[in-house]
Amino acid sequence: MKKKALLAILLVMTLMLSSCAIVVKDKEVDAKTVILKMGDKEITKGEVQEATQNVLAEMYQTYVLYYGMELDITDPSVVESAQAEAVNQLKQDMVLRAKAVELGLDQLSDDENAQAKEDAQKNLETAKSYIQNYYLSDEEKGLEGEELENAIRNQLDLLGVSLEDYEKTAVDQVVDQKLKDYVIKDVAVPEEDVRADYDAKVAADQEKYSEDLSSWASADRNGTTLYYTPAGIRRVKQILIKFKEDAQAAIDDANGKVTAANSKISAAQKILDDAEASEEDKTQAEADLEAANAELTSAQEELKAATDAAFINLDADADAVLEALNEDPDSWDQLQEEKNEDPGMKAGAVNAEKGYAVCEGMSGFDSAFVDAAMALESVGSVSGKIRGESYGYYIIKYVGDETEGPVEYETVKDNLHDTLLTSKQNDTYTATVEQWIKDAGIKENLGALKD
Repeated sequence: MKKKALLAILLVMTLMLSSCAIVVKDKEVDAKTVILKMGDKEITKGEVQEATQNVLAEMYQTYVLYYGMELDITDPSVVESAQAEAVNQLKQDMVLRAKAVELGLDQLSDDENAQAKEDAQKNLETAKSYIQNYYLSDEEKGLEGEELENAIRNQLDLLGVSLEDYEKTAVDQVVDQKLKDYVIKDVAVPEEDVRADYDAKVAADQEKYSEDLSSWASADRNGTTLYYTPAGIRRVKQILIKFKEDAQAAIDDANGKVTAANSKISAAQKILDDAEASEEDKTQAEADLEAANAELTSAQEELKAATDAAFINLDADADAVLEALNEDPDSWDQLQEEKNEDPGMKAGAVNAEKGYAVCEGMSGFDSAFVDAAMALESVGSVSGKIRGESYGYYIIKYVGDETEGPVEYETVKDNLHDTLLTSKQNDTYTATVEQWIKDAGIKENLGALKD
């Protein structure tokens, strides 16, 4: 986000939230209008407007950074939503601060204070880095040392950001965590709930994957926890002998020509299929189609020649691996590490030890790889050099079969328990805070926000 754009956003928000200035005689008095009151604690209109600006800024940044699009912060519905969220945040903060005092949880130990200060400093450094990357002009980004630090500090001052603000937030977060710990200290998950969750997940996975083995293999590849394994899944390892760099470049170039020719064919065919196209356009399209088909034939021939040449260049390397395996079948692991060019089969990779999960007709892998892997007849058998569609030669070893049935309860019990406990703790805390807010007797003057 550019500096000028940021200033414009802040200015628009300020004008938008104080649009009543035309009819308000004294802005300072209006800003002091009490909107929320709980005991002797008051939240003014100015504080609500400031909180709303912060929510709008966060919403805008979220849209820009995560969705790559801008949010219209002048849209009344967006402003209304941000204002409602700001009011809720202020109400909750007011209640939590009071509840912490009531329960004697507002006082921090020396260690807690030290940790809060450390966290605040880290957050400030993160903010400074963010300011440098997104808010400074190109000229300011070229500064160094104290000059760069001053430019960042000036921008922080402009935005009203200080270490003190971060320290207050860090202290509030510590207190909030103490409140949460107080509320959830007795929350527990019985064993029967864990078992019931396990049974439900097993049943769901059995229904989901029994007729869709490919989805199971894909989920396994993505690191998903699987609670049921259908029959027909096997594990294989591979040694990939990749195309040489120059050969790959020739294949890519030919593929590009094939793609370009197909695009021309589609464009010409679209005109020929268009009932409203003129005869002149159709005549030209027929000529374009004929030329494009000729280009496609030529490109396909070039692709085949480039691919054949690429494999010829790999034959010696692939044959050497097969010869080494023939002489010493136990040398697979060493060759897999030394000769293999598949990073997924290198030491440290998830699948290097257990192998890839494959099944009949699965997607996500080269069909030549899958067909060859499923054609191996017995565990321990090794394929010859399999000509792949995209990368080079595959040499595949059948290492085992996945056991059909549910995952062992003991292997997932702790994770299931912890997930259920966290969810129950969060739900308990949320419900408790909501009840605290209801019981707080907060007096609201929300109509004044529209004046």
